[in-house]
Amino acid sequence: MPLFTFNSRGQQAGKFHIVLLLVLGVVFCAVLEGVTKFSFGRVSHIEKRRETEYRAAFAIQSAKPRRKTSVLVVGNSLLLHGVDFPELGRTLAPDVELNRTVFENSMYFDWYYGLRRLFRGGARPDVVALVFSPGQLISDSFNGDYSVQMLVDRRDLLRFASDTGADRNGMSVMALDKASYFYGTRAEIRNWVLNKMLPDLPVLTKHFRFSPTLRTDNNVSEIASNRLRLLRELCNRYGAEFVLVVPPAREDSGISAIAEAAASQGVPALIPVRVLPGADYADSVHLNPGGAAKFTSALAESLRATLQMQSIDASVTTSERAPPGDFRGIDLGLDKHVLMKIPVTISK
Repeated sequence: MPLFTFNSRGQQAGKFHIVLLLVLGVVFCAVLEGVTKFSFGRVSHIEKRRETEYRAAFAIQSAKPRRKTSVLVVGNSLLLHGVDFPELGRTLAPDVELNRTVFENSMYFDWYYGLRRLFRGGARPDVVALVFSPGQLISDSFNGDYSVQMLVDRRDLLRFASDTGADRNGMSVMALDKASYFYGTRAEIRNWVLNKMLPDLPVLTKHFRFSPTLRTDNNVSEIASNRLRLLRELCNRYGAEFVLVVPPAREDSGISAIAEAAASQGVPALIPVRVLPGADYADSVHLNPGGAAKFTSALAESLRATLQMQSIDASVTTSERAPPGDFRGIDLGLDKHVLMKIPVTISK
């Protein structure tokens, strides 16, 4: 009898310890999740900038009632380093209200689903401008766990997994990315810790940056055309116009194919500067301040012309439409290529 009592008490103590460990584990995970979500954006300047821009993007509304145009410019580090955004805003003011949202290392899938989430969350810009290189537009990669956590809507998770070719294990990881801020941002947290421990690390790693190259098959135009169509239809569904901006590169690679695809879908493709010399680059792909100044000036001119053309199209739609091809009495004040309404603006 005493032996049976001893065994029963031992089993109860073992169960108690197991339950206690489980409770402590849950509490630890909850605290870790809360602390990370609360503090990461406060201690990391990069994360603070991302979250601030992202929150502001959800609040963007049409500026047409004020007779202005609200433009949301999205992209990756090519936008961050290649466009002097304050200067671009000053150049286009006061008729254009510019907003920027940058997620480094983002590609097509990141921003297609990112825009879906922004629109569902209430964002209503008049124009969405996507800054991508040709290789980034047709790339099948995405920015991993962080993009799933930040850019993909829960309702799109299965579709996103299917489009990106994720297997069952990958889908499980994506579900965890979405459920936990800490799990989804763990790679960014690790990078932040490494940069704190090794402040000169970015000087070394900038030479290792990967720039997506075009496919070697003959489907570049087809893939680009399909993706531009999806982006245009998505933006149009929520009352926004879609514009593609192609930044300069060291080599003129893939621009013709992207321009052809954009023209086939009626998407304005702004390519104000095709190629810049090596002296205008900070590394293999990103512009330095001098190169950014050149590109920003050219982009402002191209973007202004495109917005004016879209504004004229809107006014013609809501008033008496002139006969097709007849612009008499309408002083567009734009270049001949805009008068012809060719949706591709390419520098010489």
